[in-house]
Amino acid sequence: MINWEEELERIFDDPLFADIKAPKKPVTSSDRLIAGFQEIADFCEENGRLPEDNPTEARLFHMLQGILASEKKINRCRPFDKLGILPQSHQIAEEPQTAYQSKSKYKEQLEAVFNDPLFADIQDGGELSIFDVPDYMRQRLEARKEAGYIGKRVPCEDFDRYEAAFKEIHQGLKSGKYRLVKFSAKYLQVGCYFIEDGVIGYLAALDNPIIDRFGMKDGRTRVIYENGTESDIKYKTITKNLSVTGYSVVDCSDMTAEEYKNFVLGDKDVESGTIYVLRSKSTRPEIAAIKNLYKIGFTVTSVDSRIANAKNEPTYLCDAVEVVATWKVYNVKSSTFEALIHKLFAAVQLQVMVDGQHPQEWFVVPLNVIEEAVTAIIQKKTIEYNPKLQQIVYLS
Repeated sequence: MINWEEELERIFDDPLFADIKAPKKPVTSSDRLIAGFQEIADFCEENGRLPEDNPTEARLFHMLQGILASEKKINRCRPFDKLGILPQSHQIAEEPQTAYQSKSKYKEQLEAVFNDPLFADIQDGGELSIFDVPDYMRQRLEARKEAGYIGKRVPCEDFDRYEAAFKEIHQGLKSGKYRLVKFSAKYLQVGCYFIEDGVIGYLAALDNPIIDRFGMKDGRTRVIYENGTESDIKYKTITKNLSVTGYSVVDCSDMTAEEYKNFVLGDKDVESGTIYVLRSKSTRPEIAAIKNLYKIGFTVTSVDSRIANAKNEPTYLCDAVEVVATWKVYNVKSSTFEALIHKLFAAVQLQVMVDGQHPQEWFVVPLNVIEEAVTAIIQKKTIEYNPKLQQIVYLS
């Protein structure tokens, strides 16, 4: 009887077919998607972390954000996610089916069965009952139980120990003692604070920390939240959640000499104008009722002369104003400086019509945030504004 499998192998091994190659598959968008995701995975495996939004890693960072923003892309890439980069699927995982080699002989199969560790104690004369679970199986079951356990938020019974610290963080964010930076795993240490979905969290403990085979830290944590709850979420899960929309809280109370020198004028510094912040003195209910309403503008002349005719100008809401803060600007066009401020606070710009005009320079933002933004721009920091948290976020 002809063995067709061997016969086909002999035919295709003939030198006549040596130069015959399968046509190349055209590169599709899905192929590029998978290739890009594998490039991200290679970076994570090599560096032990996700790519960050900086000049050298920006391409991979934005590629990952694009994948995370699309459920379809996540599902397409999930079969290639060997490092657990993507959010966990809610599907129930099934045990892989045991694959037996069709060519295994019956005797070899029997030997494999009787050599199973399940029979070890029986062969050695042990007293293992049929209802007992061997140690190696019990350990595997415990590992699966731990892997399948999802940390949940529960009431924190000793929250009174942490409540004052959360209040101090809030005050520090307002005063400038603390600042928000785009989340980075280097800031996620025991004793540090972070913000997730607008809620401040405190990493109180990390039990039995480990470094997995990809060089990434993990372990069960104790996280206290400012709303009086706590969770024992996994460390790696926190980093995944925060890497998308989270922030780290860092102490910036000590200004370095490098930062301080930005405020010391030299002989070559040239004054180019004045940035000013004004508050409206209007008694109209629709204006007076708006809290934290300020006009941010610039002038190359004196501020007093600039606002002398405020009552008659729509740009000042056709009413009297008062000066609440000013900054001298050096070595840069004031218009450029102003444009940066307006772009930063575009999401909270006042939408109002006055005498058929739309004033562009009024914003609903706390004064201390405006002051922090001006200081950050002077220091050439890369920042953005989170209107929900009413905080400046430092991106570098």
